[in-house]
Amino acid sequence: MRRIWGPALVIAALFLTLPGIANAQMEFSLDEVDEPAETATEAKPGEERTDLFEELATEETSTDGPTEMEPVREESAEEIYAVQQIYALRLKRFELAPSGAFTLNDPYVSHPGAGLAFNYWFTNVLAIGANWIWYDFGNPLERQANLVTEVQKSFRLGVPINEWQQGAWVNFTYVPFYGKFSAFRKFIFQWDSYLLGGVGFMRTQPIPVFDTDNRSFDYDFRVSFNVGLGLRVFLTRFLAIFGEFRDYMWLEQYEATTVSPGAPEDSDTWLDDDTKFFNNASIQFGISIFFPFKVEYRLPK
Repeated sequence: MRRIWGPALVIAALFLTLPGIANAQMEFSLDEVDEPAETATEAKPGEERTDLFEELATEETSTDGPTEMEPVREESAEEIYAVQQIYALRLKRFELAPSGAFTLNDPYVSHPGAGLAFNYWFTNVLAIGANWIWYDFGNPLERQANLVTEVQKSFRLGVPINEWQQGAWVNFTYVPFYGKFSAFRKFIFQWDSYLLGGVGFMRTQPIPVFDTDNRSFDYDFRVSFNVGLGLRVFLTRFLAIFGEFRDYMWLEQYEATTVSPGAPEDSDTWLDDDTKFFNNASIQFGISIFFPFKVEYRLPK
């Protein structure tokens, strides 16, 4: 009997202590009440902790309606041209310019000529040089003089005519304007506009009109001045085309309109006593070639 009561007492003691242990586990302190219980499992190292409620809210807002699409940006490829400051420099270069000259102010008598100019540019905008023009091509004025002679005999009218052989001038050239322009939206050309002027000579002679049987004349020199303006367009760094308007001025000696009845062979009576101011307004077209062809360009940035 003693062996049976021993284990029974141990079991009874355990039942008496269980309510106290249960009550101790059900009691909470203030610190434990303030701390919220974590519903999510702790994140492992290297993983982000996610909240279930945030994920549900994000899904609800994303499924409420269609989202606004971002505007599509169209990319446009535009061609950009880099334009040099000055394409062709003239400083310390020589210019050789052949050209053709055509008279503008005389509709009845034409004086076409072939010219050649030479310039040295001691700055980029200033040059000193010379130009020469040859006018005597097969004596075309003799045919015109014969026509004038026939007209004057028919109508008793006479117009003195002079023939030109050549002219030469020393000139200064100044470039006040220069720039660039585009052509066909592909090419860029540099242009410059220049002023020029100088002094030289013309070599002319009167053509006998009033007394063709007795009179004959020789070429003589006339002091001549010229002023003008031009436009040059560069095709390369050493080649350009140009157009010029020039006015050549001098005092011309014409044939006398009267014939001495007593001594028609006297050469002192063949020329008019007074000289007359004459100007040859002409236009010239040609090309410019700059030497040397290749130069070192150093421009300020």
